[in-house]
Amino acid sequence: MYLLAQFREQTAYPLLVKFFSTPGDLCLDTTGDVVTEDLGRILASVCHNDLEPIKRIIEDPAVNEYVRSACLRTLTILVAEEQLSREQVVDYFRSLFDGKLECEPDFIWSARVVACCDLYPEELVQDIERAYDDDLVDLFHVRMESVRDILAESQEEAPHRASQRRGGLIEDTVAEMNWWACFKKNADAPTTAYPTTAKQPVVKGKKVGRNDPCPCGSGKKYKKCCLH
Repeated sequence: MYLLAQFREQTAYPLLVKFFSTPGDLCLDTTGDVVTEDLGRILASVCHNDLEPIKRIIEDPAVNEYVRSACLRTLTILVAEEQLSREQVVDYFRSLFDGKLECEPDFIWSARVVACCDLYPEELVQDIERAYDDDLVDLFHVRMESVRDILAESQEEAPHRASQRRGGLIEDTVAEMNWWACFKKNADAPTTAYPTTAKQPVVKGKKVGRNDPCPCGSGKKYKKCCLH
């Protein structure tokens, strides 16, 4: 996927859309942190401004919420790359607030507020405030105070600052992946084989999202702590 994105392979776009539109967690379980870290950048690199598939994913409640969030980032990345106008995406985000998304508390609402902040949310403040008043946004992910902090900054620089924080189009696959743990040689890895203990019965509880606080109490996100 990274290579296809690096070389702007347009024929990969419908295949990626089809795969990541799969309902449930299959695509997330298959690709792991690629979804939460770089899927938005990958799609922005291969979509060639064909936005309708991206919008269909965003508006489909059956699609994994983290995939939908990544597609929101795709739009803000294209603004930062000056391939889309800010006004065009702001208008689309306004239509989401006006009824294109389900009115149930979900991660997608928090992701939408973050995406609005990446564009500078001046025109959408009232919509964002209403979402907070209706308890649709998870305060763990983004608070209204953060939105106001963004509004105190410069509008012209907002998309570019967001791009610096979250990354733009994929340019170099090696640079993108060489920090991954699977490509690191761990010279300090223990070689002693330890006896295994009997497995304890697994008690299933409430599902924990990858970006939720880890239930162990470490203060880290679940995906950065006990997920694996």
